[in-house]
Amino acid sequence: MNKILDTQLVEKLIQNEITEFSELEQLCIPKLKSGRDLICAAANGSGKTFTIVVGILQQLKKPIGDNPRAVIVVPDVDRALKMKNEFLRFGKHTNLRIHTACENEKIDDQKDQIYMGSDVVIGTIKRLNQIYSLYALNLSSMKIFVIDDADEIIRGMNYPQFIRLSEAPAKSQHVVFASQINEWIERFAEETMNVQEIIEFDDEIQESE
Repeated sequence: MNKILDTQLVEKLIQNEITEFSELEQLCIPKLKSGRDLICAAANGSGKTFTIVVGILQQLKKPIGDNPRAVIVVPDVDRALKMKNEFLRFGKHTNLRIHTACENEKIDDQKDQIYMGSDVVIGTIKRLNQIYSLYALNLSSMKIFVIDDADEIIRGMNYPQFIRLSEAPAKSQHVVFASQINEWIERFAEETMNVQEIIEFDDEIQESE
């Protein structure tokens, strides 16, 4: 871990009794750190959420400005709250401002929290687009756009919403995690991602560019 992460982050992981990475985490965390676009397909429970959290903590490190630098799309409220708790658990030393944008709270409350200053925003695609439409989600500083469980949530009826958020700004890093790569993920990659790395975990790791 010391070769991949900052000392403070390693110390926080050790405090939480995490002393080594899974195979997925070893491979994907450095790729998130590199800034390259990435697609990773792996089974549930393989460490995808942890990889996202640690990879973003390593990138952002501390609060800067008012606008979010990381936007993460998840399927539902439960997974948004789980991921937020992971950020707070491992990244308390960073003081990063972590907000959620889901249907479990009033949109005006979430809008105000995000607008007043945020570093990471985690939410459902519907609520994120609603707040974006209200001019409270300024994506001009976004460094990384992540879709978790993409095979569950990218569909024809909401596909334009993903395109809308991912294209602002055009230079941000795009990262997609899924259980398997389907036609919607392939289409999203073709339309929005630069030369990306593709990693598939099945019986053996398959890696391609």
